[in-house]
Amino acid sequence: MKSNLFKPVLTAALLAALAYSFWYSAPWLKLCYGLALFLFGMQCIEEGLRNAAGGTLERLMAKSTSTPAKGLLFGIGATFILQSSTLVSLLTIAFLSTGLITLAGGIAVILGTNLGATSGIWLLAMAGQSISLSPVAVPMLVFGILAGFLNSKGKTIGRVLVGIALIFLGIDAIKDGFQALGGQVDFSSVQAGGVAEIAIFSTIGLFLTIVLQSSHATLILTLAALAAGQISVAQGFAIAIGSNVGSSISTAFVGMLGSDRSGQRLALAHLLFNVVTAVLSLLLWLPLTKLVTFTAGLTGMGGLLQLALFHTLFNGLGLAVFWKLQERLARQLIKWLPEKEAGGHLLPDGHQPVRALYLNHNMLRSGDTAIRSVFKEIGHLNAVSLEAICHVLFIPVDKLYEEQTDADEELPPPKPPLNLDAQALYESQ
Repeated sequence: MKSNLFKPVLTAALLAALAYSFWYSAPWLKLCYGLALFLFGMQCIEEGLRNAAGGTLERLMAKSTSTPAKGLLFGIGATFILQSSTLVSLLTIAFLSTGLITLAGGIAVILGTNLGATSGIWLLAMAGQSISLSPVAVPMLVFGILAGFLNSKGKTIGRVLVGIALIFLGIDAIKDGFQALGGQVDFSSVQAGGVAEIAIFSTIGLFLTIVLQSSHATLILTLAALAAGQISVAQGFAIAIGSNVGSSISTAFVGMLGSDRSGQRLALAHLLFNVVTAVLSLLLWLPLTKLVTFTAGLTGMGGLLQLALFHTLFNGLGLAVFWKLQERLARQLIKWLPEKEAGGHLLPDGHQPVRALYLNHNMLRSGDTAIRSVFKEIGHLNAVSLEAICHVLFIPVDKLYEEQTDADEELPPPKPPLNLDAQALYESQ
């Protein structure tokens, strides 16, 4: 009883604390309001594009992963459009779990998503924090809402327009919130020492991305804080490294819990890529930061563009390390996570219900993967049903899995005692 009450009580306490913080600090409320608009806008774009793809997503994914180069380009392009490397990674895991793409093709897409994640940061950094996006966002929001009253195609387009408009409005609100917080919070004055400071802000980027479930949202907050002078450029670099690892942890959690062996392998590949890339970036911290500083001195880059350049450099470093290792990594992942042995019965002893194998939340991200997973689950249900029929007829279940022999071969007589439990078996399953 106590455990059942703990979660709602904790949730209520957190909501009450958040509400009090809004009453206490108007700039903090503005910042959270902008972040909420940004995240909801990403959800609208995801939903609209997913509905627009229809049945073409399966064919597009299959064609785009036939070679490593095509898979890389698909990952870059999909992440640029959806502005979410986590979403593209989870979609790739779902397609891999249903057998639509190979593990090596999925790894190429994952490499592309990390490089594609830098595109949105470049656009926002080049736009600068002095440009307000609201004048563009408000008409777009109106047209998007009006399009929602049209046919299904119009609703899809409207959903995407609303999502883009909310992202623009959210970015403006985040900028205003950070500027208003300028006198209250100033991390740029933190003097924790070189290595300690990098570790602290990398950890901040890691946990912030896990909470927000979006490395893009973390980097948008970082850009706004950097523009407001609340963090230094080096601190922004460290947050960017932590955000990369945080996005792969979110993907790995969903992939490990809600996928079969192939999906789990790809989730582990994504985690390995981001962790190794982060470690290499920290080991090569001085050369990478010196290169960014040198480039900024030649081109006159501001702090925002320096962050975008650093983000691209360390993701490019990871791509260079892993590009030639894709096939070897795929083989190693199969060794680490081999297929489960097919032996044994599907029905457990007693009447514990058999759980679905292929139906999980991640499969609902695309209609193609949802249909495929339903077909696979029907096959599983068929096998379980045949085993249940064998139990009712007192036929050894092993006979289902033996190779077919003489059709006239007589089955062995059932061994007493014969407990007919057909009704109980039916109700439990």
